[in-house]
Amino acid sequence: MLEYYSGFMRTEKHEIEEALRSVSEDISSALSGIPPEVFDFKRYPFSFLGKAARARFTLLAAAALGADRARAEQAAAAGELAHTASLLHDDCIDLARYRRGLPTLYDQLGVNGAILVGDLLIALAFDKAGRAAPDLQGELVHAVRRMTEGALIEENSKGKKVSAAEAERMTALKTGALFRWCALAACRLAGRADLLEACARLGEEAGVAFQIVDDVLDFEGDSGACGKETLKDIKEGKFTLPLILALNDAQAGPKAERLMAALASGPAADLGPATELAELVSKGGFAAAARRSAAEKIAALFPLVDSLPEKEGARELRDFLTALGVRRS
Repeated sequence: MLEYYSGFMRTEKHEIEEALRSVSEDISSALSGIPPEVFDFKRYPFSFLGKAARARFTLLAAAALGADRARAEQAAAAGELAHTASLLHDDCIDLARYRRGLPTLYDQLGVNGAILVGDLLIALAFDKAGRAAPDLQGELVHAVRRMTEGALIEENSKGKKVSAAEAERMTALKTGALFRWCALAACRLAGRADLLEACARLGEEAGVAFQIVDDVLDFEGDSGACGKETLKDIKEGKFTLPLILALNDAQAGPKAERLMAALASGPAADLGPATELAELVSKGGFAAAARRSAAEKIAALFPLVDSLPEKEGARELRDFLTALGVRRS
């Protein structure tokens, strides 16, 4: 027999899948409510949910904390809408043509349309957050500000060598801030003010680990499996952890420096230096070292996760975090 705690069903993994379907339907309903003359979402093929990592994290954290399921679903939808809005803007900055296995809205609509749809989604995200709980709206505004600050620091750092600590700070802002909000939302919905500090750490560190693996996939992932272009960060001169580890290595560093210089000075269509650099990072063990760093961050969170009040939910959250560290897409 299924048990209920604070309105959140907690036993089998299929309950989280059911909640995710509700989140997907909620997002689809919100989008279909936009008048076609504003934007016709049915006309342009694009995935507005993707792999739903942030929604899943929100729902699992809520289950582990004993939060209300319906309100957790609203928060999960808000997190995904905010994330997708940031991706639409990122695609314009990066001139990306492929996202979530489909052409980007930038590719289909151009810069103006993609930016404006991103603005529309962030407004929907704020509305969803407020429906989950009024105080979550202001906190999401703060999270979006932190995400934007991280993106601006990253933009200002393109082509400049940064340290591992500086790269982690950017990641904590650009990616960790929204995961942090998801965990804090679950905590507030559960009425556990005593766990806010712990949940803030849980969310931010999970987000950083998630992004480290994402950065690894830019070097060693398959674009079909990842659903987006690979080698993109390398071509744009972004210094992510796998590349930083290679540059700091006494043996591999000089070659990596030369390849970076060739990328910066060569024609954009020449993928040779990028491909060679990716091979150096992957075969040299630097991608694997970055993965280990992500796995260590996740393992350090396990005592915190295990201390959460709802033990079945905590076990599922632990499994999810473990999967984040070993994902290949």
